[in-house]
Amino acid sequence: MSKLSILNEKSEAIVGILEEKPEIDAERPQPRVVLIVHGILGHKDYLFQRVLAQTLPITSFRFDFRGNGESGGSPGYCNILEDTDDIHTVAKYFEDLGYEIYAVVGHSRGALSALKFATTCEKPLPIVVNLSGRYKMNDNQLKTSRPEIGKALEEHGYFDWHVKQRDRIATVKVTQPETVPPYNAAMFANKIPNHTLVLLPEGDHNFRGQFEEVTKVVVDFFAKHEHGNYQRALAMGQTTSLVIPRWVDIDGVSNFRDVGGWPLRDGSGYIRERVVFRSGHLSKLSPQGRAQLSKLNVKATFDFRLDHEIKRDGIMQEMSGVTRFGYNLYENVVKSDKDLFRTLMVFLEGEEGFARGYMSILESGKKLIGDVFRYMIVELSIEQKSAVVAHCTAGKDRTGVFIMTLLGLCGVDDEVIAREYELTNLGYFDFEQHLEERAAQLNISVDAMRAALSASVGGMRLTINLIKQKYGSFEGYVREGCGLSSTEIQALRDLMIVPIRFEERQLYRPKI
Repeated sequence: MSKLSILNEKSEAIVGILEEKPEIDAERPQPRVVLIVHGILGHKDYLFQRVLAQTLPITSFRFDFRGNGESGGSPGYCNILEDTDDIHTVAKYFEDLGYEIYAVVGHSRGALSALKFATTCEKPLPIVVNLSGRYKMNDNQLKTSRPEIGKALEEHGYFDWHVKQRDRIATVKVTQPETVPPYNAAMFANKIPNHTLVLLPEGDHNFRGQFEEVTKVVVDFFAKHEHGNYQRALAMGQTTSLVIPRWVDIDGVSNFRDVGGWPLRDGSGYIRERVVFRSGHLSKLSPQGRAQLSKLNVKATFDFRLDHEIKRDGIMQEMSGVTRFGYNLYENVVKSDKDLFRTLMVFLEGEEGFARGYMSILESGKKLIGDVFRYMIVELSIEQKSAVVAHCTAGKDRTGVFIMTLLGLCGVDDEVIAREYELTNLGYFDFEQHLEERAAQLNISVDAMRAALSASVGGMRLTINLIKQKYGSFEGYVREGCGLSSTEIQALRDLMIVPIRFEERQLYRPKI
């Protein structure tokens, strides 16, 4: 543990405590740091912050905002932007030291500053933890719980806030638990798709008497997202900050991820997030999973499976506002069990077999792929933030070639497309079950069976080459094969692409 002093843009010292936990990141290309920030007139050791920092397995830095605790400057009441600037100052300090800013944990007003930071940082922030943050800003409970404040505002235009001071540390004594009503948490949950809501019963705004409990909730949340995400990141050759947002936990569904966020080859934009999701089948979607799907504003699902797969696994239960389309992409090549066996056996023939199999799907399903694109053009709205899910059984082959076509049409680099497809090897694990039994049925080795069921990045690369050889480009396939017009192609690109200035070449959101 060490105390650091960091100067902000006004040469005010931002003072904080660094709790170093290097062991967990020993094999990572760069260590991570979690920033812990306090609420109004709080400080770095206020409430549960010290316990949380000591319990987290990841390096953390908890600090005093300007005008609070040991930091310089003057305190304020509604200075969220100044607090956000202090987070940027601290984040830059640690980034210059080689750290990845992995998360910001904020309490009360500090939670709002953390969320503001997340929307203004240049590199996507993997995790934000919002503890007792207020959503409805015009619902000031202080006027109810402390009527003298409302009276003073009406009579004088200001109010006096008496603060106890101990050892140069400013603290606030909260007298009412209704400072931020629970419905504010529900408002955040309703607006943020990849949101986890935890309610602690009988707790107050500052979690008094529940420090260990709230610490456990935060630590468990980090542990849940720690598992598997680093390996997913390594598989993509990227840091976790670029990978975590693409995977979405939907209860009862494997391999569910957002296909948005990928940059275009020429740097002119990136794929819009939360518009198209891909996954394995939705037949085991739980009630919790259906609620999660609703939060993502999904209005349609496209099921690319064969009839016998649907009969075996079932279909997604009906959901209000969600339409299921059964689009069998094999319908023109599989008419019998013999056709099915012949079609699937090509995947035992290595990368070339995968490519032939994928070209078969593209040729057989080109009309249906075109129909999905037309649905997206007509029914999806950027303003309403509506979305669709494309899936087959594992979300690998048929879903893979559909997403390949979509990303390729939008201008994503071929290698990025292949690597995105390969993520299925990390997102879907059911094929490992009964692997020996399946191999014995086909009289092949377990390794050959595993290779046939996995996502072959080499096979995807070959497929892309074959498309370009036959159609000249992805646009050629969509135009000639799927039957879309130039106007429809442009409309699809407008829906899927977020333009950015060419010289930036990154997902950059300016500070506002």
